[in-house]
Amino acid sequence: MFLFFAVIAAALAIAVLIGGDVRRLSQLRIQRIELLLAAFAAKVSVALLGTTHAAAAVNAARPLNVIGAVLLLAVVWFNRRIPGAILFGAGLTLNLIVIITFGGRMPVLIPRDIDPNSAVLATLKGGLDPLHVALQHPQGLWFIGDIFAIPGIGGHSSLVSIGDLLMAVGVAWLIIRCSQPAPALKPVYGSSPSN
Repeated sequence: MFLFFAVIAAALAIAVLIGGDVRRLSQLRIQRIELLLAAFAAKVSVALLGTTHAAAAVNAARPLNVIGAVLLLAVVWFNRRIPGAILFGAGLTLNLIVIITFGGRMPVLIPRDIDPNSAVLATLKGGLDPLHVALQHPQGLWFIGDIFAIPGIGGHSSLVSIGDLLMAVGVAWLIIRCSQPAPALKPVYGSSPSN
């Protein structure tokens, strides 16, 4: 999540620096908002089920995780003409492929330098994270899972996937492009000579 907050903040700053007006983002019209709300509800349900740290809840969260991603991909499809949507959709598709391949959870290749006493590591190794599954060694489509370490606040880093990076670029492009003024229309033909 830190990646997306950082990308949004950076994109807003860049948009302003190059003469954009971020208030133009309010003019963006998203189609099929009900699907977006359903995707959000599915993701919130997964997060809430994850707080229980119970195996039954984690098992219930796996299909919801896939359903949420499919709904979000449908929203991207209906809004594919929005700047950045295709990049976002490509990243989401990669994430969805790997999530389905690993039974409804994103694979995480555990870094060798991780603190062995980390609570996050204990949850991952215990199989009680509804969003992620720990991999001790590369297997299957691990290379499109969470493998890139991104520095975070307070020295904590987070792992992201190629799909996450593409989605972040799509969000950045949306913010920067939509904050710029619309290009002025130019006449197709030159002006006729005056008589």
